Amino acid sequence: MNNGNFGGYNPNGNGQNPGFMGSYDPNAQNQPNGGYNNAYNSNPYPQGGQPYNSNPYPQNNGYQQPYNNTTTPGYAPYQGGTYGAPAQQPAYPAQQTYSAQPEYAQNNGAAPYAPPAEQQNTSRGFGIPLVGTRTGTMSLSDYSKKIFLWMGAGLALTFFVALGLMLWLTSGDVLDLYIRFHQFLPLFYGGLIAEIVLAVVLNFFVKKMPYTVSLTMFIVYSVVSGVTLTPILVVYDAGSAIFAFAAAAVLFISFAIYGIVTKRDLLKLGPILAIGLVVLLLFTLLGLIFRMSGLSIIISIIGIIIFIGLTAYDAQKIKASYAAYENDPAMLNKVSVNLALQLYLDFINLFIYILRLMGKARR
Repeated sequence: MNNGNFGGYNPNGNGQNPGFMGSYDPNAQNQPNGGYNNAYNSNPYPQGGQPYNSNPYPQNNGYQQPYNNTTTPGYAPYQGGTYGAPAQQPAYPAQQTYSAQPEYAQNNGAAPYAPPAEQQNTSRGFGIPLVGTRTGTMSLSDYSKKIFLWMGAGLALTFFVALGLMLWLTSGDVLDLYIRFHQFLPLFYGGLIAEIVLAVVLNFFVKKMPYTVSLTMFIVYSVVSGVTLTPILVVYDAGSAIFAFAAAAVLFISFAIYGIVTKRDLLKLGPILAIGLVVLLLFTLLGLIFRMSGLSIIISIIGIIIFIGLTAYDAQKIKASYAAYENDPAMLNKVSVNLALQLYLDFINLFIYILRLMGKARR
């Protein structure tokens, strides 16, 4: 559109056909066809009667689009054969932090699209929620379930072994019981020694052992513990054993849940509970030496109180260990075996002291 040639329209046509589509030469007004140069070499619409024999937009100064105002971006009115400067384009909005779609991430030099990192739990202490907190592929809920699952499996194995040996010892008359019990004694004392060794190893070296080794040792410990528990089941009748087991289960579950959900720091009770265990051991030794009936009741009550406290204490250690090793699933697996053993011992001792306190001996 040089030299005033504007899309075939001559605003100063003076009688020419305004609005005619084609090229227009403003210096050829005296030539035939009124300056219109097209394939017909003449004005194809001479004098009206055609669809475009007049300017369809008379108020637009010869510009053939209705958007002829300066507020429309890129359009300006025709002024004396020149095109007005295009209106300034609107500025693009500032690039957001993340593009709506990854393929449109780089816009005006923006940084590549990166979705927000998955939120992970980094909290410490005892305010860790039980459900919905994850680390890698193991949540706190999964970690807790694993511990209680192994603890329950160990208890089931222990009681099956103890029940089987008890039925073997008590089948037959008194003479059979006497003979079988003497045959059982070497197994019992060997079980006591193995129980102590396994407990020490699992408590102090579990973090240095492979997970499968520590888990195998825990299973072996459960079997050995069934052997050492057998004489107690032989002494007390079945009804007392069932009652003691049910009472221990209720106390254990109640205080384990308390230890998990409470916001109080029960780990501060560790030294107090350790002193209580020493006192319990001293009273037990005194009871073996002096054989006082009243002392046996006191020992049983102290034992129940201490192991109730240890149940809540060890249950809260689940959250503490998870917070300490939440970014190390391998270590969590190893520590879970140790915690399963601790909770296992809490339940077994609760059962024994309740049975000693309230159980009836066989006749």
